[in-house]
Amino acid sequence: MAEPIMYEPTNIVRGRAVISEGAGALLERFGPAFRFQPEGDAVGHHGLGSLSWKAGPADGPLVVTGSDVAEVVDGRVARLWVLLNPAKT
Repeated sequence: MAEPIMYEPTNIVRGRAVISEGAGALLERFGPAFRFQPEGDAVGHHGLGSLSWKAGPADGPLVVTGSDVAEVVDGRVARLWVLLNPAKT
């Protein structure tokens, strides 16, 4: 299977190692108290799945919400789209 591709709002990232490094850097940037939490259950069928989530400090206000949508091939994520919700004003 080809290396996975992750589509972020401002970037396209290719390969498991690069995706993993980017996720680690994101968590380091926000600090150890920053948490991503699912909003409900993941849903999907026929090789496509989605999960809505929220993120922010463990005991603080939400910073961002969004959804991840994944194409799954042979039991592994082939492509992942990170969709961020617009900030509420």
